[in-house]
Amino acid sequence: MAGSIGQMSGEKAAPPDRWCDLHTHSTASDGRFTPEELVEQAAAQGVRVLALTDHDTVDGLDRAWAAARGQGVTFIPGLELSTDWSRGECHILGYWLDYRAPSLGEALGRFRESRLERGRRMVERLQALGLPISWERVQELAQGGTVTRAHVAEALLEGGGVASRQEAFERYLGTGRPAYVPRYKLPPEEAVRLIREFHGVPVLAHPISLEPERDWTDDSSPLYPWPFLEQLLEAGLLGVEAFCGMCSLEVAFRLAELAARYGLIVTGGSDFHGFPEDAGLGAVPVPPSAVSDLWRLAQKCGSPWTDISPEPPFT
Repeated sequence: MAGSIGQMSGEKAAPPDRWCDLHTHSTASDGRFTPEELVEQAAAQGVRVLALTDHDTVDGLDRAWAAARGQGVTFIPGLELSTDWSRGECHILGYWLDYRAPSLGEALGRFRESRLERGRRMVERLQALGLPISWERVQELAQGGTVTRAHVAEALLEGGGVASRQEAFERYLGTGRPAYVPRYKLPPEEAVRLIREFHGVPVLAHPISLEPERDWTDDSSPLYPWPFLEQLLEAGLLGVEAFCGMCSLEVAFRLAELAARYGLIVTGGSDFHGFPEDAGLGAVPVPPSAVSDLWRLAQKCGSPWTDISPEPPFT
């Protein structure tokens, strides 16, 4: 499919390169940079609008927002909830939600404790396999944030147990591997409801990861192009992350067409974690309408932040 993102959205011109990134991670979950460092790097790259979407936590949002004010970057608070479906994981992004609500902190606390216990048990299994790793080092790598498998993989790599983080997952930490331990997750539709409960905008993250073997350019799509989409729509899903580092622009445009069929907005982001193999901050093109669409829906969902935040650019 030919055409620029600006043409796709019906706008006269696309915004400048690297103008926006709506999917990033910090040390509050499994990113390599602190919230402040992330914002500083984004500003240096020319990113004007940035969302922090750490896994199952909002702990870095206040720090990132404060840093963004100092850097002249428009900040969008968010998170990424990990959920389970019959064939693996599904991630749901939430934007502009009331992240300071005490009851949200209580709900997310269960995720944090589950990740912590899972991390301990994985380290124990790796030690039983004779691999050089310590729980203390995994905690140090987490820097006080949520412990994730990425931290366990990094500790394994440091100790010489594997040659790469990818090998750590493929040999030991991935689903069905010797050191894999499941953890608490919500069903996808419950994650959507949780985000809506706290006045946020729920978006299906990198949908091609649900069916990576599928030819997404094939026009003969089923009635509901993504697994369990009907349930997500009923729960209140409002958007799809069509533009991501996992897919080509051709596939992204196709995903955007499918999203429009169901009245869903289209977003995009790099899923930046700070590793060399990542797409860079702002490297994934984001439709010019994405930020204004998120803002509009946040207002409709009752987000408390739209009353105190400046209206984002490109609206």
